[in-house]
Amino acid sequence: GLDLDKTDQVTTILTPGGMSDSNKWKSKLLSSSVPMEYEVAQLLVSKGFVTDVDFAYTRVDGGIEKDFSVDLMATSYLADKKGDIQAIVDLLVECKFRHPSNRWLFFKDPNESDMSPFTLGYTLRAIDEFSWRFFPSGPTVSFDRKNCFCTKGVEVDISSGNVHDSEIRHGLLQLQYAIPRLLADRVRFEISHSEDENSPFFFCPILLTTSPILVAQPGVKIKTVEGAGKLEDFSRPMPWVVTHSDLTPEFDRHRTSQCAVLSDIADEPKIKELNQHRLARGEYEHRLPTEQIAMLSGLKHGRPFEYFSQTIVCSLEYFPKLVQELERTAKSAANRLKESKSGR
Repeated sequence: GLDLDKTDQVTTILTPGGMSDSNKWKSKLLSSSVPMEYEVAQLLVSKGFVTDVDFAYTRVDGGIEKDFSVDLMATSYLADKKGDIQAIVDLLVECKFRHPSNRWLFFKDPNESDMSPFTLGYTLRAIDEFSWRFFPSGPTVSFDRKNCFCTKGVEVDISSGNVHDSEIRHGLLQLQYAIPRLLADRVRFEISHSEDENSPFFFCPILLTTSPILVAQPGVKIKTVEGAGKLEDFSRPMPWVVTHSDLTPEFDRHRTSQCAVLSDIADEPKIKELNQHRLARGEYEHRLPTEQIAMLSGLKHGRPFEYFSQTIVCSLEYFPKLVQELERTAKSAANRLKESKSGR
């Protein structure tokens, strides 16, 4: 997103050969990512989303509370044939405009699937715990089965030779730290509505870049890189990848702070009624609304990886296809909403 104190540095990279002063404004404007954000917002609106800019949240940084934001928040309302809303999709999108010579290189998760930090179904999150209806089991697993899971990414400038991960890490953190506010706002909004107006929802954080995304081939070693003439000798292009972010103690403190507002509604009659409704229809006790609120707000111990751990990193060129896949997956799940967990 917009980071004006870095524009001079980026401009130097963007103006090889001595671009005239009259044209330097172009690189400064592009490096602000604002034109990119507007292009992405227009695309999302054309797909039926409602967009808003600078989704803000408060975070303690260096012992001081500061305001941060994610570039775009986009919401889609999935309706049935009668026009009634079945479910809601929220996307958080952070935009990174990069120099054309930059490549984002990722390395696949080397772990066996049963030992991996990644979990199928945790990328496009399907949340029905605060609703009167139930998604089918594993409603978004099909989307994750086609994804490439990566543990680490670096930015490589094939022109200057610079390699770093600061922009990628910064973008991933911005998104992760924005999720608790998104989650708290959506839960409170849905809980406040009556049974016939309450909706389950999906959400997904997306780091969007103008750089091509490459994934190193399995088996890459130091000698592989030493013997390569170019990045493509040991990597292949991907439209997007899924990364994993750990839940650090600092993030846990941030999450409980942002979700503390949920504890205010935990004792409301409507929550207790919803608890009984879901319990009677086969819900597990630890997934009841009051239990989830207690965990998110820190009143009960838990590491809610399903909400905060996985993020999509996508190349701008393939963003329309990604949105299409996310919507297809969400609509399929919404069309199969059930009245009980067992499907009775």
